[in-house]
Amino acid sequence: MPLQAQALGKALGEDLTLHTTLCRREAGQFQKAVKTGETVVVACTQEKRLFTELAEQTEGAVSPIRFVNIRETGGWGREAEHATPKMAALLAAARLPEPEPVPTVTYKTEGRVLIIGAIDAAERAASFLADAMQVTIFAQGPGNAGGSQERRFPVVAGRLQELKGWLGAFEVSWDASNPIDLDLCTRCNACVAACPEQAIGLDYQVDLSRCTSHRDCVKVCEAAGAIDFSRDARPQTERFDVVLDLRSEKASPSFTSHALPQGYFRWDGQDLQTLLKVRELVGEFEKPRFLLTSKSCAPTAATSKSAAAPVLTFALPKPCAPTKAASKSWSIPTCAWAAGLAPRLARLGP
Repeated sequence: MPLQAQALGKALGEDLTLHTTLCRREAGQFQKAVKTGETVVVACTQEKRLFTELAEQTEGAVSPIRFVNIRETGGWGREAEHATPKMAALLAAARLPEPEPVPTVTYKTEGRVLIIGAIDAAERAASFLADAMQVTIFAQGPGNAGGSQERRFPVVAGRLQELKGWLGAFEVSWDASNPIDLDLCTRCNACVAACPEQAIGLDYQVDLSRCTSHRDCVKVCEAAGAIDFSRDARPQTERFDVVLDLRSEKASPSFTSHALPQGYFRWDGQDLQTLLKVRELVGEFEKPRFLLTSKSCAPTAATSKSAAAPVLTFALPKPCAPTKAASKSWSIPTCAWAAGLAPRLARLGP
């Protein structure tokens, strides 16, 4: 692998010395470097273990050590003689300070999950979650099979009005406007059989567009008292920790952002990995904090046609700039290492 120490040094603003056996006979030079307290960049991942152990055995070694591979990623290949700018960039990048920790937010959940969808599919999903979570179903029609005769889970229904929140703090609002109260319904199917218009499905809700007010269902449900056409619509609001949505992506209300809130999942009825992820969301969690900005990266209809789109920029941290304390004496072996690297890649030109 051709190493042009002078060209690398010029690009990086340092005086570099070429070594050939730094991991063997010239190991003393490495030991000397790790005592300086300045960051040591070792450009040989093959001997990472050896250099790490050598530093641990060196008395007074206090320098942080970083590793980068410039051989496979830059020096090997047909164009190796022209890879000096790339190698300089790799060395400079390895010298960058560690990024700041990603800000996090703490979420607490007790495992209260709301499943929204057709009752047959919702009950199927609930059967996978019930042993680990507290399941509530928001029925959106009977689906293909309808609800099972054994009512194993709490079921609510109505017109969904609002869905908002995040992991541990979802708020769901709806109007309970159907004549059948699902808390009182025993799923005896007497109303389904009695309705001449077949306006009652196996989700045990009345399709008011088909009902012609025979009220035969009311008569057969006198004992349970679950059907009352005079009942006023009741606004309902409940909080849940997790939401599993079986509806299509175009369903409303829903979340339309590209990055869905933590704790909100869509399920196609097939991918069991989604259900496994839901099952894990009981307890306390640290999740990345996201920042919302109203600035657009592209012109909108409200902007002038001649206006240019804003440019997204970033700046390297100040520690990347050379300092007076930076060492001016360097050595690079064939397997290439450097310490106290101060990037000045602008000298390389385009």
